[in-house]
Amino acid sequence: MAFDDLPPHWTELPLSTPYLAGDVVDLVVKESDRAQNTFAVLPCDDDDIGFPTPVLIDQTDWLVDDEERREMLGALAGIGVPAVVLAFSSARRLPDGILGRWRADAETAFGAAGTRVIGVFTAWAHHVEPVPAPV
Repeated sequence: MAFDDLPPHWTELPLSTPYLAGDVVDLVVKESDRAQNTFAVLPCDDDDIGFPTPVLIDQTDWLVDDEERREMLGALAGIGVPAVVLAFSSARRLPDGILGRWRADAETAFGAAGTRVIGVFTAWAHHVEPVPAPV
Protein backbone atom coordinates (compact mmCIF):
# COMPACT_ATOMS: atom_id res chain seq x y z
CA MET A 1 0.00 0.00 0.00
CA ALA A 2 1.46 3.30 -1.05
CA PHE A 3 0.12 6.78 -1.52
CA ASP A 4 1.63 6.89 -5.05
CA ASP A 5 -1.13 4.40 -5.98
CA LEU A 6 -3.90 6.90 -5.17
CA PRO A 7 -6.06 7.88 -8.15
CA PRO A 8 -6.23 11.61 -8.91
CA HIS A 9 -9.83 11.88 -7.64
CA TRP A 10 -9.28 9.82 -4.46
CA THR A 11 -10.84 12.48 -2.20
CA GLU A 12 -14.18 11.86 -3.94
CA LEU A 13 -14.09 8.08 -3.43
CA PRO A 14 -15.38 6.18 -0.41
CA LEU A 15 -12.61 4.84 1.82
CA SER A 16 -14.44 1.52 1.64
CA THR A 17 -13.23 1.25 -1.99
CA PRO A 18 -10.90 -1.78 -2.07
CA TYR A 19 -7.27 -0.87 -1.32
CA LEU A 20 -7.99 2.88 -1.08
CA ALA A 21 -7.97 3.22 2.72
CA GLY A 22 -4.49 1.75 3.09
CA ASP A 23 -3.09 4.12 0.47
CA VAL A 24 -4.76 7.07 2.22
CA VAL A 25 -3.26 5.95 5.55
CA ASP A 26 0.15 5.91 3.86
CA LEU A 27 -0.41 9.51 2.71
CA VAL A 28 -1.87 10.86 5.95
CA VAL A 29 0.38 9.13 8.49
CA LYS A 30 3.76 10.50 7.50
CA GLU A 31 7.07 8.87 8.41
CA SER A 32 7.58 11.52 11.10
CA ASP A 33 4.18 10.62 12.59
CA ARG A 34 5.07 6.93 12.58
CA ALA A 35 8.26 7.70 14.51
CA GLN A 36 6.06 9.41 17.14
CA ASN A 37 3.73 6.40 17.75
CA THR A 38 0.79 8.20 16.18
CA PHE A 39 -2.76 6.87 16.40
CA ALA A 40 -4.75 8.09 13.39
CA VAL A 41 -8.51 8.37 13.10
CA LEU A 42 -9.78 9.23 9.62
CA PRO A 43 -13.42 10.28 10.08
CA CYS A 44 -15.84 9.63 7.22
CA ASP A 45 -19.36 10.60 6.24
CA ASP A 46 -22.34 8.27 5.64
CA ASP A 47 -20.96 7.43 2.19
CA ASP A 48 -17.52 6.55 3.60
CA ILE A 49 -15.95 9.67 2.05
CA GLY A 50 -13.13 10.88 4.29
CA PHE A 51 -13.45 14.25 5.98
CA PRO A 52 -10.60 16.64 5.10
CA THR A 53 -8.94 16.61 8.52
CA PRO A 54 -7.85 13.43 10.28
CA VAL A 55 -7.34 13.14 14.03
CA LEU A 56 -3.67 12.36 14.79
CA ILE A 57 -2.59 11.57 18.35
CA ASP A 58 1.15 11.23 18.77
CA GLN A 59 3.11 9.67 21.63
CA THR A 60 0.53 6.90 21.98
CA ASP A 61 1.61 4.30 24.50
CA TRP A 62 0.71 1.05 22.76
CA LEU A 63 1.46 -0.87 25.98
CA VAL A 64 -1.14 0.81 28.22
CA ASP A 65 -3.30 -1.48 30.30
CA ASP A 66 -6.71 -2.60 29.07
CA GLU A 67 -8.64 -0.07 31.15
CA GLU A 68 -6.67 2.94 29.95
CA ARG A 69 -6.82 1.78 26.31
CA ARG A 70 -10.59 1.31 26.48
CA GLU A 71 -11.08 4.68 28.16
CA MET A 72 -9.08 6.46 25.46
CA LEU A 73 -10.88 4.67 22.63
CA GLY A 74 -14.26 5.37 24.22
CA ALA A 75 -13.46 9.08 24.37
CA LEU A 76 -12.38 9.09 20.71
CA ALA A 77 -15.46 7.17 19.65
CA GLY A 78 -17.48 10.05 21.10
CA ILE A 79 -16.55 12.28 18.15
CA GLY A 80 -19.82 11.10 16.65
CA VAL A 81 -19.08 10.43 12.98
CA PRO A 82 -20.75 7.80 10.81
CA ALA A 83 -17.57 5.87 9.97
CA VAL A 84 -13.80 5.81 10.54
CA VAL A 85 -10.58 4.31 9.28
CA LEU A 86 -8.05 3.67 12.06
CA ALA A 87 -4.27 3.35 11.96
CA PHE A 88 -1.79 2.40 14.68
CA SER A 89 1.74 3.52 13.83
CA SER A 90 5.24 3.31 15.22
CA ALA A 91 8.83 3.36 14.01
CA ARG A 92 8.84 -0.46 13.88
CA ARG A 93 6.05 -2.94 13.26
CA LEU A 94 3.92 -3.43 16.35
CA PRO A 95 3.51 -7.02 17.59
CA ASP A 96 0.36 -8.86 16.51
CA GLY A 97 -0.90 -9.23 20.10
CA ILE A 98 -0.82 -5.47 20.68
CA LEU A 99 -2.46 -4.76 17.32
CA GLY A 100 -5.16 -7.33 18.01
CA ARG A 101 -6.05 -5.84 21.40
CA TRP A 102 -6.19 -2.30 20.01
CA ARG A 103 -8.30 -3.39 17.04
CA ALA A 104 -10.77 -5.38 19.15
CA ASP A 105 -11.22 -2.58 21.70
CA ALA A 106 -11.48 0.07 18.96
CA GLU A 107 -14.18 -1.86 17.13
CA THR A 108 -16.07 -2.31 20.40
CA ALA A 109 -15.81 1.38 21.37
CA PHE A 110 -16.67 2.82 17.96
CA GLY A 111 -19.42 0.25 17.43
CA ALA A 112 -21.00 1.16 20.77
CA ALA A 113 -20.98 4.80 19.64
CA GLY A 114 -22.75 3.90 16.39
CA THR A 115 -19.66 4.43 14.23
CA ARG A 116 -18.72 1.90 11.56
CA VAL A 117 -15.07 0.92 11.40
CA ILE A 118 -14.24 0.72 7.68
CA GLY A 119 -10.68 -0.51 8.10
CA VAL A 120 -7.88 -0.87 10.63
CA PHE A 121 -4.23 -0.54 9.62
CA THR A 122 -0.77 -0.53 11.07
CA ALA A 123 1.92 1.75 9.68
CA TRP A 124 5.65 1.77 10.30
CA ALA A 125 8.69 2.91 8.35
CA HIS A 126 7.77 2.65 4.65
CA HIS A 127 4.97 0.11 5.29
CA VAL A 128 1.21 0.04 5.74
CA GLU A 129 -0.79 -3.15 6.14
CA PRO A 130 -4.26 -4.10 7.37
CA VAL A 131 -4.62 -5.38 10.92
CA PRO A 132 -6.46 -8.70 10.59
CA ALA A 133 -9.80 -9.09 12.32
CA PRO A 134 -9.73 -11.38 15.33
CA VAL A 135 -10.75 -14.96 14.59
